[in-house]
Amino acid sequence: MGTKHCLVPMKRFLLTTSFLLLSSFVYSDAERKPVPLKRGSSAEVLYFDFGETAPKSFFQSEKLQEPKLEDLKLGFLDAAPGYYAGPDGGEVYQWAKNHYQWKRADGSVFTEWPTGIFKLDFPTGIGFVYAPAPPNCNGCSPTLVWNYPDHTKITKYWIANRKEYDTIFQKPIDFQNFLLVNESKFGKPKLEVENLVFYGSEKWNEFLRVFGDEGKTTFLFTYLQYEFGLTNRGKVPVLLFDEYQSAKEYVGFDLPGANQTELGLGGKDAIVLCCGDQMPEKTGNPKFDADSLRRVNFSMVLQKLTRNIEQVSCLKAIAETGKSPTEEIVDPWFEEGFPSYVESRFSDRKKIWMYSETEKLIRENKVPKSFKSLLDAKYKDNLPYLIGAILVKHLHEVYGKESIISYQRETCLGLDSILALQKITGKSPDTLLKDSIKKFETDDIGLLKYAKPLSLMGMTVMEPKFPNEFNGFLEKGFSLKESAKEVKSYDEIPNLSRIFTANVEDFSGKREGDFLGPGRSYFYLWKKGNYRWYGEGWEANVFPGNQIVYRGSNFTIVEWENGKKQYVAPNGDSVIFQNKETMQYSD
Repeated sequence: MGTKHCLVPMKRFLLTTSFLLLSSFVYSDAERKPVPLKRGSSAEVLYFDFGETAPKSFFQSEKLQEPKLEDLKLGFLDAAPGYYAGPDGGEVYQWAKNHYQWKRADGSVFTEWPTGIFKLDFPTGIGFVYAPAPPNCNGCSPTLVWNYPDHTKITKYWIANRKEYDTIFQKPIDFQNFLLVNESKFGKPKLEVENLVFYGSEKWNEFLRVFGDEGKTTFLFTYLQYEFGLTNRGKVPVLLFDEYQSAKEYVGFDLPGANQTELGLGGKDAIVLCCGDQMPEKTGNPKFDADSLRRVNFSMVLQKLTRNIEQVSCLKAIAETGKSPTEEIVDPWFEEGFPSYVESRFSDRKKIWMYSETEKLIRENKVPKSFKSLLDAKYKDNLPYLIGAILVKHLHEVYGKESIISYQRETCLGLDSILALQKITGKSPDTLLKDSIKKFETDDIGLLKYAKPLSLMGMTVMEPKFPNEFNGFLEKGFSLKESAKEVKSYDEIPNLSRIFTANVEDFSGKREGDFLGPGRSYFYLWKKGNYRWYGEGWEANVFPGNQIVYRGSNFTIVEWENGKKQYVAPNGDSVIFQNKETMQYSD
């Protein structure tokens, strides 16, 4: 009985408490101060739709709605913290001046911070972020980001030197980060190979016509993925500029490159290459045109692409770890050395150039004595492309691919270059630098004895006018008397014009440079038309319309166009034949 008497008052108490709480809630909600839009109490509330997926073209990205702060900003009368009612009835909470959140009627949430940053988020995971330009960037526009639920972003970065936006498609967790190219500015794609998309003028037509066969990009992607776990699954726009100045104005600084044949930039969202005005164009002469293409440094694309892939892979590491370096790690020795090393594995010409220039640095005592001095030297004497590449090669061969993988990842996530090398190898960077140079001198420098054939591999083979006579010379050489006084007849001196006259008509006056020759011979043509055949221990210089001068290991033969000949014997005496009947000896 006592229990029954207690239940009734308790039930009444609970009902009363619930009523009071509900009344309090309704009352407080009704009492919330309304806050209007800052642009006017009667202004219409604007709602936005960013689509369900990120656009994949520049044209589509230009259609994205871009919220402005003035569209969304609320006009508080004071900075008092607390709850307010938004202009659409949605809940607003203000923490401080210019720091509040508005839960809008369409389900989106608008948040503003005192720093000027604001964002608009939807329950679906779609959203927009506005970040003002840094105060020290005079005249710069903000960074704009559209987010999508599949971890894709469209980011517009303001490029100060061009005073325009670059629009980037970003999905770093899936190795994607690429520029959405404005085709009204760069034109339609000229070529697509793998995921590379080339944009350029007609001056690049010949380059692109053969790039698919020469570029080796398929092998590069496979090698970088298998060996180092580096890749790029997105598009790789390749912007081809005709003139150096226009390329420089686009990137905002001098183009990096160890020499004139590899000027360009392997950026994290696009590759820039120069220069179209130096690229071969069709002339109607098949031999000349084919030779022109053989001289193009196609492997420069591999170098820039490696740099691009390395950076995209870095973005992947940042995305999956959530770590981001507080400051940029500046290590050009790796940034340029790694791509140069990789390129040298695909190009004998690059390898020989790298080895020759490194040997020259060693000979001239220009190799940095410490790792810090290598860092401080930056790009001086092409050190990143040479010593940087030799150091990367040393790490790869001695400490394995894991050392490259670990170094790239550690520095990507913010570890200092010196500390990263110590952590990975257990040795000081100074020791590693010295060891890499010593190993190069011991194991690699010997390759330079094959420098000439390797550096000219794939070049045009110059044709002699009389191939039988030339090949006979290569096989047997010249058999001459030790003394010129022993030469009694004109025909004892070889007919140089029958041996060394070359078919230069397709190239004379238009080309200057090296060619291969038949057998183990080489050829150099000057633009004015004179040329040189040469090999081990001999050379023949041809001056059309004048004379041919042959120099052996210890003798010389001269033949003039009018048939006059001179032989200078190993002992220094000589004989001159003005013609077949007239000769003159001299000591």
